Amino acid sequence: MRIVEFCLPVALLFAVPAWSQEEQQPLENGQPLEQNGTLDDLREISGAVIDQTMTRLGEDFYSLFAQKLSDEFDDLKENLTVKERPTALSGSVISVLHRRKAIYRTALSPGRDQVETKVDEAIKVVRAYVTRWRIERYLQDTFDVDYDEI
Repeated sequence: MRIVEFCLPVALLFAVPAWSQEEQQPLENGQPLEQNGTLDDLREISGAVIDQTMTRLGEDFYSLFAQKLSDEFDDLKENLTVKERPTALSGSVISVLHRRKAIYRTALSPGRDQVETKVDEAIKVVRAYVTRWRIERYLQDTFDVDYDEI
């Protein structure tokens, strides 16, 4: 019985279908992206606001924040994440992250009346942070390496 249990999987491993050997078609429809020179354009999505909220309160904050952020910045190239951690006593803790670094954090109570004021505060903080981050990035020494290699 043991030999049959061992031989059957081994036989299935060596049984290669005939179509896989005959039809070695490329997966791409046309020229591969590596040869087009457009692969550099596809490496990173820029200007995205990622939603990692869990409750209705966090969803309200995220939607209002994303709307006001797109109204404020036409050319935002930095990706931001809105993360929520619900708590039992105080509602939710909302964080706005840039490259895994918290740039704004606040606690929202279950009442929805304070969401807009907290969003306005978050927009002010994000505006100041993005401006400072762009200036610091511009002034970095990139003699040896480029910005994306730092």
